[in-house]
Amino acid sequence: LIILVIFLILMQVFYILSHYPVSFIESQLSFSGDIIKSHFSIMTEAQLNYYIAWLFLDYGFMIGYGLLLFTLALMSLRKIKEESSLKKFGYYFTLFGPIAACCDGIENVFILLMTSNPAGFPDAWAITHSTFALIKFIFMFTAIGFIIVINLIRLSKKSS
Repeated sequence: LIILVIFLILMQVFYILSHYPVSFIESQLSFSGDIIKSHFSIMTEAQLNYYIAWLFLDYGFMIGYGLLLFTLALMSLRKIKEESSLKKFGYYFTLFGPIAACCDGIENVFILLMTSNPAGFPDAWAITHSTFALIKFIFMFTAIGFIIVINLIRLSKKSS
């Protein structure tokens, strides 16, 4: 949690300094090289460098949220006393946080490639970047949903 908070704060500073022209989600799920090129075209070199620094800080954030989701899912499952198929199957969900973080890392590789040639990168890089972003969000939100559901199940069994 500490790693997550530290990197989130640092990332916010660099994202603000970069003056990236659209929201984080909007850029991640654009699926368009032309749209991302238009974003980069209005940024100065200094702003682009802040954006690149933000991307590198994101790797620390990935470690933080990947470990946090893994730990919360694992701790939640371990609090279920009886051995059940839900508990056994649930251990697969503990991997969703780290998988999301890995997809985030791959996504950032493509963003870094795009920043190496902001006006002329292949459009396929933008599509690949957005695809990994979408996969990341699916795994991340599934992990969060699993943690919530497993704890609701655990609490309902505890109260009854």
